[in-house]
Amino acid sequence: MLNQLKKIIKKIVPQTVINWYHYCLVFLAALYYGFPSKDLIVIGITGTKGKTTVAELLNAFLEAYGKKTAMINSLRFKIDKQSWANDLKMTMPGRFVIQKFLADCKKQKCYYVILEVTSEGIKQFRHKFINFDMAVFLNLQPEHLEAHGGSIEKYCATKEKLFAALDQPKKNIPIIDQRGKMDCIVKKKMVVNLDDNYSERFLKYKADEKIGFAIEKSSVEGVNKTFKPDSYQLSAEGIRFKLSDLDFFSPLKGKFNLYNLLTALSAASGFCVPLPIIRDAMMKFDGLPGRFEEIKEGQNFKIFIDFAHTPDSLKAVYETLRSQFLPQPKSRLICVLSATGGGRDKWKRPKMGEVAAEYCDEIIITDEDPYDEDPKKIMKDIAEGVKNKNKEYQIIEDRRQAISEALKLCQPSDCLIVTGKGAEHVMVIKDDKKIPWDDRVVTREELKKILHQNDSATKAKI
Repeated sequence: MLNQLKKIIKKIVPQTVINWYHYCLVFLAALYYGFPSKDLIVIGITGTKGKTTVAELLNAFLEAYGKKTAMINSLRFKIDKQSWANDLKMTMPGRFVIQKFLADCKKQKCYYVILEVTSEGIKQFRHKFINFDMAVFLNLQPEHLEAHGGSIEKYCATKEKLFAALDQPKKNIPIIDQRGKMDCIVKKKMVVNLDDNYSERFLKYKADEKIGFAIEKSSVEGVNKTFKPDSYQLSAEGIRFKLSDLDFFSPLKGKFNLYNLLTALSAASGFCVPLPIIRDAMMKFDGLPGRFEEIKEGQNFKIFIDFAHTPDSLKAVYETLRSQFLPQPKSRLICVLSATGGGRDKWKRPKMGEVAAEYCDEIIITDEDPYDEDPKKIMKDIAEGVKNKNKEYQIIEDRRQAISEALKLCQPSDCLIVTGKGAEHVMVIKDDKKIPWDDRVVTREELKKILHQNDSATKAKI
């Protein structure tokens, strides 16, 4: 009911009035909690993909150096040792939630705060009245374009506002950590992916220090320091690279995760975390729930769960699986996919179908978070992309059944990948109703059924 009311209000109330409402709400929230960010070191991370992984990596690197950290990302809220799930289906929560969170960080002397910053959050001014000290740009690919007038240029311009927010007064913060108490004049810093086509759009903003990272480019004018590996190797065991005469290893997989590692490394270095500390912490970080997470229940084939929900993310995951996890020529890649967010990003549905058709041997299209849109329409839109490539596919609306059927297709040495939801704990259907769901739990449940049936059949033959 509330969701329907919001939609009606959006249709009849001018956008200018809605903008003023959001802006005033942000100001009131910051005023009520006493503008807490002025006493914290706030790091904002933006980009189309990888934000959560980078936030968690940066958190691990800062903690390894003795810093007390806090964080809001798409998976969880965290203040020092306390952590709780983010079940809001909202990466960047509402204004009062964020400002209260910052106030709680201040009370607990948790000075380093890491925030994922989304384009939708910026559109609603949720970044306003937060004094950011570091802005991090990962990458930019088409997403949420319908919310930005159908233009990637406008989408980029929205994300740029995080970097514009660096132009605020510097802070003098008395930090207390394991090394004692010290006054800290916090310089304004930015971290930018120099390999991204939109990097210059972010580098143009003012900052005391501009840090770049890259795999392809060597350096860019105006960047104070660039982190680029001298060499790197990607394998099923993980990622190895050499940087500044140090050998790094991470159990994370894929080139996309090499970029995530370099992002977090660059940001941590901006806060003077020594590279040997980062190297040791990196080795211990074995990934996030629902981000290229492997499911192991004793089966003779590979299973992965991943959050990939854009064509580029899907392609990166599929490429990694085909190049590193299909050991035999006859091994097959079996894919369960969907398109997130009913009513949004309709353009990407056939594109995702085309990507699946290019890389997958077996394709099952299923439901995800349809909201108020007809799930069948979403799935048919994906199927159009598959048909464009003349590839066979199945449509199974029930997501549990889709996963079960995919598991039944798997033969020894095959690889199954279920994408779209990762470690999300709910599925959103009509009237904004949330039902409990977890791809990882469901996959394990259905896999155990199959393994039990196979075991029973084997015993019956004996």
